[in-house]
Amino acid sequence: MTAITLTEAAREWLAGQGGEVVLRLSTRHGCCGGQAAVPVAEPRAPRIADGYSERDIGGIRVHLADGLGPGPYRIDVEGLFRWRRLVVEGAMGRR
Repeated sequence: MTAITLTEAAREWLAGQGGEVVLRLSTRHGCCGGQAAVPVAEPRAPRIADGYSERDIGGIRVHLADGLGPGPYRIDVEGLFRWRRLVVEGAMGRR
């Protein structure tokens, strides 16, 4: 099972954004042809539910992408006022 924690700040912010978050891997490309799958969190439900499992963490519905890996992952929020965004600390994966 994938280990996930949400900080109190992230839970509060997500509750005001609809109460759902997607946790998935996003491929990032390097300057010399390399690539890495970096975990990202987005304050929304997935566009297509196939390929995701759901878990409730502190009243927030977390949608986990299949193949995410065991983690652990920690979701937090940073920034000020309307420029807040989610950040994820955790293991990188393979694509």
